[in-house]
Amino acid sequence: MGVVYVDLEHSRIVQDPVAGASHRARLDSARTRLEAASKQTCDVMRFDEVTLDRILVIKPNAMVISGNTADWSEYHVETLAGLIDTIRTAPVPILGICGGHQLIGRAHGAAWGPLGRVKEGEFDPDPRFSPGMHKERGFHQLRVDRCNPLFYDLGDAPVVFQTHYWHLTSIPSGFVGCASSIDSPIQAIMRLDRAVFGVQFHPERFDQDHQDGDLILRNFFAAACGDAPLLAEHELQAEDRLITVDAVFADQSLIADDLNVEDHEVLLSTRRY
Repeated sequence: MGVVYVDLEHSRIVQDPVAGASHRARLDSARTRLEAASKQTCDVMRFDEVTLDRILVIKPNAMVISGNTADWSEYHVETLAGLIDTIRTAPVPILGICGGHQLIGRAHGAAWGPLGRVKEGEFDPDPRFSPGMHKERGFHQLRVDRCNPLFYDLGDAPVVFQTHYWHLTSIPSGFVGCASSIDSPIQAIMRLDRAVFGVQFHPERFDQDHQDGDLILRNFFAAACGDAPLLAEHELQAEDRLITVDAVFADQSLIADDLNVEDHEVLLSTRRY
């Protein structure tokens, strides 16, 4: 099989008459671009349909995890358990985009949180969503490790599309950071023992004047063609893999240290990029 594109969006958005239509349009565009970059077919799978056993049966050449606009607080842990299990085991090469990147980090114990509040006099690039929260929105430069496979043949400051107010605040154990921006020091991560990458930005949302995202996608699929075998003797027992799944969302790190209870109530009802 070719590529599995995991749709991470919450059902609330998918089922909304207006937001759902926009989501489907972005999904179709992303799938088309993933097929072009990989030169393979790309099938969409909802996040709550992903299980390790299913991926081991399908045996895709790679898995890409999308972003999401719903806040993490809206998700139920059990609906993400199969995807988290698959992320941790990584039987195939994986690329996480935006929310997918954050989930890869979180599944491996990284901290996460908001970028912070909009400061007095600061411009909010999109006040429709999470008003009062600082965001990266639009095409922005990155600082990258050009030795990393994702960034081969790119310049020192590639330009990619960003749309988020939530990000990783630590690099998970077993990973290295390989890109940063002014607002988000952890713009990309790579797992050291498998072909697993996460990017905070949206490489699939490139345009005629900003083509770096396209090359990053092609670089990922080139890396995915390397040595990233399915697990055999190193495969963990299911109970070992799943024993700490609840811990991914059990603590209070969904809330930044500088936010109070009232702030959390706002986060529960707003959207996350």
